[in-house]
Amino acid sequence: MRLKNNYRMIFMSRLRRLRIANVHLDRVKKAAVALLALLFCGTLLVLAHRFWAARSRVRVMVSNDAYSPDAGAFGGRDVLCTDLSALFDPEYFTQTSPPVDFCSTANDMSLRVHTSLDPTLQHRLTILLRRYAPLIGAGVVLEPATGAVLAMVSYRNKNLDPAVLAEGRTNYCLYAGFPAASLFKIVTAGAVLEKKAYTSYKTMPVSGRFHTLYKHQLGLKRRRFKARSISLEKAFSLSVNPFFGNLGIHVLSEVELRDTARSLLFNVPLEFDLPVGVSRMLEPKTEYGRAEQACGFNTETTISPLHAAMIAALPVNKGIIMRPFLVERLESGTGVELYYRCLKPLSHPFKEKTIKNLRRLMRGTVRYGTARKSFAHLKRVRGSRKWVLGGKTGSIDMPNREGRCEWFAGYGVNGNRRIAVAIVLVHGERRTISSAYVAAEVIKNALKKPPLTVAKTESGH
Repeated sequence: MRLKNNYRMIFMSRLRRLRIANVHLDRVKKAAVALLALLFCGTLLVLAHRFWAARSRVRVMVSNDAYSPDAGAFGGRDVLCTDLSALFDPEYFTQTSPPVDFCSTANDMSLRVHTSLDPTLQHRLTILLRRYAPLIGAGVVLEPATGAVLAMVSYRNKNLDPAVLAEGRTNYCLYAGFPAASLFKIVTAGAVLEKKAYTSYKTMPVSGRFHTLYKHQLGLKRRRFKARSISLEKAFSLSVNPFFGNLGIHVLSEVELRDTARSLLFNVPLEFDLPVGVSRMLEPKTEYGRAEQACGFNTETTISPLHAAMIAALPVNKGIIMRPFLVERLESGTGVELYYRCLKPLSHPFKEKTIKNLRRLMRGTVRYGTARKSFAHLKRVRGSRKWVLGGKTGSIDMPNREGRCEWFAGYGVNGNRRIAVAIVLVHGERRTISSAYVAAEVIKNALKKPPLTVAKTESGH
């Protein structure tokens, strides 16, 4: 028997299925509407929370390079950078292990301060200064590529007369009253390399002892001793005063040296989270004064440890001086980020060829120059053969017989790890340790560690 399709039954069955599907479709629509309503309410709550948090937060900006994500523009135009100094305890930079992140208050509101300090380097530098106990000591460690302050320590001997350098006692790292001494040879060397097309192999006749500066050594009087030729690299590494004095008189004009110094931020207010003294370079009135200035054989040219570290970072950062920063970001008590740091170059004084020659000069100081003995023990450190080290020493008596000021400013490189360091010590009648040795110990501890990563950068926020 042949069966026939019952089209009526098929039609009614499909109709029932369609009705059931419509019922399910209605349920899906209702669920979607409910979900959208929940999302809308949640968005309203988040916006309300951000609105009230923004209304209740304290207005804290630090400078033109501090970016506020809530404001949507560069902030700080109406607030001075000294506002941040109130967030730090007066003894913060003299503590053995100050907290890297800590809570503070401003305008009766709680703030969370996140600094760029490396606790290991900060602790190590503090221990070194306390162990050798100079009259005054200060040290700054920077990350050249970003300007992040990895360590900043200030030390003052408890037995020191309260009247000696009292104006910088809160933080000697920011005190610009220290004589620059032979650190200024970096400026003079950079000027002849950049403006006179000198190389590290350029020679000049020098007579007399290396660390004196008499007029007969400068050609201002009849020479007393037979002259011998010395290269710029050797003169820099051994800190030969007559060589650089002759550069200041016979090679560089006063304008050329002054312009180079200004490009290296002398006589220029430094941008920083805390108030920093201005490094001074006065105009000499005589030819002998120009020679004194060019080789750093005076006490009128002054510099701060922070500024010295910035200059020392030049050879390992493509000749760029970055704006230093101590505070990476601020958060309110409710967790709202008030601002974060943006990277900002301050100056690009030298070309690539100049930087290459300057790096060679500074490496000579550590290899066979005035810092050779202080860095000799690093050769026994495993892996140190791959390190690239350089720097410049300097020493001169403080004005008014307040002690002898001794400097080291230099850099260390181990692969991707790069740091710049500046150490200044003021000794009394007894010299306890060299600033170059303290710097060598800090560099050793820094290069043995893996590279640090800045929490938030201009491109990473």
